Amino acid sequence: MAHTPFKTVGMVGLGKMGGAVAKALVNQGTKVFAFDPNLKISPVEGVTLVSTLERLEEEVGLFVIAVKPNLVGPVLSELKKPSVIVSIAAGISYEQLVSFSPKGSTCVRVMPNLPLVSNRGAMGYYCSDEAVSHVERLFYGMGDCVRISKESLMDVVTGLSGSGPAYVLTFLQAMAEGALQEGLSYEEALGLAMETIEGTLVYFRELRMKDHTLHPMEVRNWVTSPGGTTIHGLDALERGGFSTAVRDAIRKATERSKELGKG
Repeated sequence: MAHTPFKTVGMVGLGKMGGAVAKALVNQGTKVFAFDPNLKISPVEGVTLVSTLERLEEEVGLFVIAVKPNLVGPVLSELKKPSVIVSIAAGISYEQLVSFSPKGSTCVRVMPNLPLVSNRGAMGYYCSDEAVSHVERLFYGMGDCVRISKESLMDVVTGLSGSGPAYVLTFLQAMAEGALQEGLSYEEALGLAMETIEGTLVYFRELRMKDHTLHPMEVRNWVTSPGGTTIHGLDALERGGFSTAVRDAIRKATERSKELGKG
């Protein structure tokens, strides 16, 4: 079957993102081996830590590289045999991956995000045609996995969906604090804010399935009555520079991703 999970996968790095990928793989039934010199005990249940990269290479033929960008080159240069190399390091180009990896390796550049643990990830990837099946098989069931046609746009994916959960959580907290300021308890405010965000997205997704041309602003207008509460709230957001700030956040994160690739 095209989407049968890999029997074994090697993780290099078990930080927040690497740990999330490892956990999602374990949940799929994949045997995950990992190397992380900073850890003595795996933070992810079901993951087997090994003491060296050499030992990891004995166990697997596919590696997910989840270390800091400046460590990708040194890590890959220690591998001895051609392998499938899936890098989730921000800013490290496909060309760099190929140059660092053993000759004959199949390389993939991926930018996932943390919600993949809940099978709701948003992942963009860039690779050669022959590597697509590896990506689809590795991340199948973890969320929306989109092949990006131009590698230069991977930095935008990083700034959008890679960093995006932090933007959403910041918005969530601000909504809850606004209601807290007006008298609701924090738990009441946070619960209502979470359900409002999630419910709105589910609702809009269902509408888009029926009409893919539907624009978010069109639906927003459905709940924006003349002189009502919503238009006054929206006016406050825009006077505060909300839309511009969000666009600037994605731009700055994209620029930083490009900088990381330059070392």
